[in-house]
Amino acid sequence: MHRTITSSLVAITILAALSNPASAQPLSRASEPPPRGSFLALQSAVETALQNHPAVQEGNANLKASEARTEQTRSLYYPQVYANADTTAGAGRTNPRFLVGGALLQQNQSIFAAGVIANQRIYDFGVTSNLVESSQLAERAQGQDVNARRALVVLNVQRTYLNSLKRRKLVQIAEETVRERGLIAGQIEALYRQQLKSKLDWNLVRVELVNAESFLIRSRNDLKSSYADLNRAMGVAGQDDYVLEDLAIDVKPTRPLDTLIGESLSHPELQRLKEQTASAEAKLRATKQQYLPTISALASGGTFEPFDARQNQQTGGWWTAGALVSMPLFTGFLIENQVHEARAQRNASDAATTNVEQALTQQVTNAYLDTITFVQQIKLAEEQVKTAQESLQLAKQRYKLGLGTVVEVTQSEVAVTAAQTRLAESQFDYKIAEVTLAYSAGGRGQLEADSTMR
Repeated sequence: MHRTITSSLVAITILAALSNPASAQPLSRASEPPPRGSFLALQSAVETALQNHPAVQEGNANLKASEARTEQTRSLYYPQVYANADTTAGAGRTNPRFLVGGALLQQNQSIFAAGVIANQRIYDFGVTSNLVESSQLAERAQGQDVNARRALVVLNVQRTYLNSLKRRKLVQIAEETVRERGLIAGQIEALYRQQLKSKLDWNLVRVELVNAESFLIRSRNDLKSSYADLNRAMGVAGQDDYVLEDLAIDVKPTRPLDTLIGESLSHPELQRLKEQTASAEAKLRATKQQYLPTISALASGGTFEPFDARQNQQTGGWWTAGALVSMPLFTGFLIENQVHEARAQRNASDAATTNVEQALTQQVTNAYLDTITFVQQIKLAEEQVKTAQESLQLAKQRYKLGLGTVVEVTQSEVAVTAAQTRLAESQFDYKIAEVTLAYSAGGRGQLEADSTMR
């Protein structure tokens, strides 16, 4: 009689615990929290990426090279001055233009000549000015390329950061699921030991506990992988674990699609291609103007000394000046093919500009529709979480009163976990779509969400 009363008290205590899981302790080792790393704020991650990412460094180096090419082209406006020195021995002769010639009939003699030659382009019908303009436009295009690279790097950091936050949230959900199922598994095991519940009930909850532990292991692995992706987005070989700041997952009203598409025309990638097209057009004009004459001024001066005292020759300094008009008559079709090349490059830039413009329109539209879809999914997921939690509490009460089975309890637990997972994924996918939309609509690089530490 005393044993029966004791068993009944144990059963009442355990069944009561089913409706108040916080009164017990988890039994699963998988619920132990992983080690935490150093704190990494979103803005710090962005600044690190802009400073260290190879793509940004490559763009900056290309910009410096483009600036140097512009100065190289501008050098045609200035005189080209060269110093020359040569000597001959034997029957050869040298002249003030530093050309060696002669014949064996001449007397052997040693001669030294040295001087300076200057060449100044005076007028070339716009060839130089168009080449300089083309180089300047190419430099501006490279500057827009740097802006585009920076915006893309910032976008990747934001997306990987949000993805890491999503993975962290899924780990938290998995840990809570393991804890809850561990409590129920321990309680039903005690009832089974008292022969108040069948072994089937115990086996069923143990199976669900193992499933929850497996989900937790996968979630933690995905979180570790997301940290590796974050390091890659920052362009560093960083740690394998971070403490991330919490971001407020608030739903904001979306601007009209037509407005966003219009803003995408200011995207740096599109501006880069427009500058490239203008550069190709200027280069095409320069190549066409090569058919026209080029007027240059020439000047030279130096000294001329033969090393033979027997020769009565005038020696010492000399100078000369003159003008040169040069016009191509036949260049082996060089200029013609340069024109064809420049025209083809201009057409290619036009096509690339149209292609990127259409791609940006598509990206803006897709990101806009994604934000609308995820907002709707968030609302549905919130309702599902609330309904699933109510169903779980009802299933526990029915099981406590002997009106339901443990299958109802485990199924309700699975439904709660699935609903919470869908809600977390929808919330963070919405933020990812939001930053993608901000990037596509003008290349803005800042996350449109208020960061708050909790």
